Amino acid sequence: MAPPALPFVAAFYAGLAGLLCALLSLLVSRQRLRSRVSLGDGGDASLGRMARVFGNFAEYAALVLVLLALVEICGGARLLVHVLGIAFLIGRLAHAYGLTSTSDANPARSIGAGLTLLVVIGASVTLLVLVARKVLA
Repeated sequence: MAPPALPFVAAFYAGLAGLLCALLSLLVSRQRLRSRVSLGDGGDASLGRMARVFGNFAEYAALVLVLLALVEICGGARLLVHVLGIAFLIGRLAHAYGLTSTSDANPARSIGAGLTLLVVIGASVTLLVLVARKVLA
């Protein structure tokens, strides 16, 4: 019996996502210091946007990283996990850039949100196909 597959590719993207999470957290903290607001957004629009950038990242990161790890563990191609991981990080960076630059809809924000959704759908469908092959075989 082969040893269980370890999701090293997904772990790599988890490490990068952790660094991005730390960066976004620092940006929120910096804006809190500038605005002199320790809890909530104190009505400061810039702080509110930064908090949403961080929150939006956190809302998607856990799900995407679990999906990537499961795709890899279940036998998905490493190249596919790399493509999904890169697309997720690019999507989150684009979204963060777009949302911090203005509260209006803009191309970076739309591209980031769309790319993230495509990663969630792509990883989910891939995982369902991989599992179906094992269950129905």
